Amino acid sequence: MIDVDKMKAIADSGMPAVIATVTKSAGSVPRGPGASMVIFSDGSTSGTVGGGALEKMVEAEAALALQKGASRSVSFNLSAAGKKNRVNTGMLCGGETEVFLDVYKPPVKLLICGAGHIGRALAEIAAVMKWDCEIVDNREEYIKNSGVKKARFTASYKKAFDGKKLGGDTAVVIATHGHAGDADCLEGALKTKAFYIGMIGSRVKVPATFAKLLKAGVKIDSRVYSPVGMDLGGESPEEIALCIAAEIMKVRNNALGGHLRMAPGRKSK
Repeated sequence: MIDVDKMKAIADSGMPAVIATVTKSAGSVPRGPGASMVIFSDGSTSGTVGGGALEKMVEAEAALALQKGASRSVSFNLSAAGKKNRVNTGMLCGGETEVFLDVYKPPVKLLICGAGHIGRALAEIAAVMKWDCEIVDNREEYIKNSGVKKARFTASYKKAFDGKKLGGDTAVVIATHGHAGDADCLEGALKTKAFYIGMIGSRVKVPATFAKLLKAGVKIDSRVYSPVGMDLGGESPEEIALCIAAEIMKVRNNALGGHLRMAPGRKSK
């Protein structure tokens, strides 16, 4: 069964993961019911369900489960001849095993740089989503009036990320009151393991900010979404905040972000 060390590894990683546990077995199999392993979203693992071809296939199925965000059971045929509804491993053990893939996603941690209108509106949405939200600003009066439980004053945005260990469960949204603050926060965020880094800005300001950092030798990777937010329309702080929250969900869940509507008269499959 899942032991304390595995659970601690999941908590410490801050990454989405799959707990793969053997629930049924018959015949000759590498490991029996209760054997388990953890497959993290970056491909690393902890524990084993038997090694070899079976384990590689479990890891592949776990990656699919993470992508779809749904837990499920998968049965494996450990012989050369495949059977219906069984994944053929090509192994010669002669048995069968069933593995339950339990998808785990830690709650989103959100760090908002800037306690202005958009930052405060986003913090309100985060509270509804039960995200763990922190807001930081270099204006003490804005921190005092933010209404956010975890509100932190920083004398300089250059130091906003000092001592912060942000893992793969963290999203950073940058919406300070100046271009320099945005650039400083972007540089700091890129040094963390945050899965999402969004920066507000116009299509004129964003390239200028990128150029400034690139010239300074800062590598801007694919985690950066700027201008920030999905294109849902709307211009109010609340509407912009909703677009940002939607983009965070889209990225975290590896979703397409399209419509779920069905045409009238169309039957579901």
